[in-house]
Order: sequence, then structure tokens, then C-alpha cells
Amino acid sequence: MLMLGILFIAWSAIFVKLAGVSGLSSGFYRMLIGSIAVIPIWIIKRKPITDKKSVWIAIICGVFFACDIALWNTSIVLSKASIATILGNLAPVWVGLGALFLMKEKPKRIFWVGTIVALFGTAMIIGLSNVSEISFTKGQFYAIIASMFYGVYLLTVRKGRLNLDTISFTAISMFSSTVILFIFCLLDGTDLKVQTWQSWLSLAGLGLISQLGGWLTINFALAYIKPTVASVSLLAQSVFTALFSIPVLGEYMTATEIAGGIIVLTGIYLVNRKVTLKKS
Repeated sequence: MLMLGILFIAWSAIFVKLAGVSGLSSGFYRMLIGSIAVIPIWIIKRKPITDKKSVWIAIICGVFFACDIALWNTSIVLSKASIATILGNLAPVWVGLGALFLMKEKPKRIFWVGTIVALFGTAMIIGLSNVSEISFTKGQFYAIIASMFYGVYLLTVRKGRLNLDTISFTAISMFSSTVILFIFCLLDGTDLKVQTWQSWLSLAGLGLISQLGGWLTINFALAYIKPTVASVSLLAQSVFTALFSIPVLGEYMTATEIAGGIIVLTGIYLVNRKVTLKKS
């Protein structure tokens, strides 16, 4: 289920690029369309909610996710997308530190080795020469903060999923994210007009495939997999995005990018190889 979710969210950047709207606008429509689509599923499949604390955790997770999207999109506008991607992939580090200091779950040494290997592979895909250009401008600072929100989201999801079913958790967190992103758009003065059908189709794919399909499956998996392991596994998204971009966008991978993809998958394998899936 985690791998299926990764395949779904790997289309996110492609849909955003095809939509041709601003980052905040695409983020808002992603959550809005996903929220509308999840309502009938929630009505039919949801289980009785008996734990109000889990509902509040789901709402808070939605806030974290909305802040991640808002900051991430802003960072891409204010700095190079490649640099923002490198910094955005720091999420596994924050998850590891959070698990160590907040959840008292000490990640094994192999986690840190696998994380470093996967991050190095991600940097190769983006371009190692870009690493030297990181000078911590406002945009790059936003990317780092975005990765922290993403890491906190992954850590918090597990607690919210203990007493709340996947569909209810996903629906509540998505409703929360939609409201927060709409507020961000109002404060920023973002133009929410969508001009073409291609843009609407791309936004529909973003909301239905990347958001609804992706995070239903990932949130389900996070009830069984430690957030430290999941955070590194999610780095595979960059590999599949590069592969999907070949036929859709005509963006071909260089030999260095292919090597980087292999290294990312190697890092993920190191983190996952001794993991036994146990329901929390």
C-alpha cells in the first residue's frame, strides 16, 4: 500500500506543471477536489468515531500538511526548484530526530545510513552541482521549514491513526488542509481562476490521484509502518516522477540521474530490509 501511494504521489509535480497555475492555487484545488471526492467514500465506508482526541489530531495533521504545501510551493517560486527539492527531502532527518526525542523510538544505525544514501541519490538526480549553490535565501529557508512540517505530519499521523480509521482520518485532515490553504490564498491575494480545460484536468488528476488515492493508501500504511521507515521510502517519489516525466513531459533522464535513482532505491532497501510490519 505504501508503494502504491508513492506511485500516486509521484504524479504530483507532473500535474502541477501541466496545470499551469500558481503554486498556492494548485495546492488549494488539490485539497478541495480531493475533499469533495472523499465525501461519498467517507459516508459509505467510515466507521463510528469514538475518540475525539484522534479527530483533533487529524485536524492538526491537516494544518501541518497545508503548511508544508504552502511553504514548499513558495520556496519553488523564490528559489530554484532543484535546490528546494534537495532541502525539502530533509524530512527523514526530522522524522528520525522527532522519533528519537519526542517518541522515544531510537532509530537503528541502518536508518541513518539508508537515509544518507537515499538523500545522496536524490541530490544526484537533481544535480550535485546545485548543492554548492545553497546559500539559505528566503526561498531555501521556506523549503527547510516545509520539510519540517512534512516530517511532523508523518510523525503525528501514526498517533491519529491508532483510534481512527483510514478514511475518516484522511477526510478530516483533507478538510482541514483545504480550509487552511484557502486562508493562505486569501492572505496572499492568489488568483484562483482556472483558464483552460487542460488545467482543470490536471488539477483533477492532482486531487483525485495524487491527493485522494495517494494519501488514502499512505495513511493506511502508516498504521503498520514506522514513520522513520516510511519517510525514507517516500524518497522513491523523485525516482518515479523522473520516470513518468519521460513519456508525459518528454524529460529524459541522464546517466547520472539514472545512477542517482538506483542509489535512492538502495538507501530505501537498507532502511526496509529488516523491518517486520506490525500493526500499532
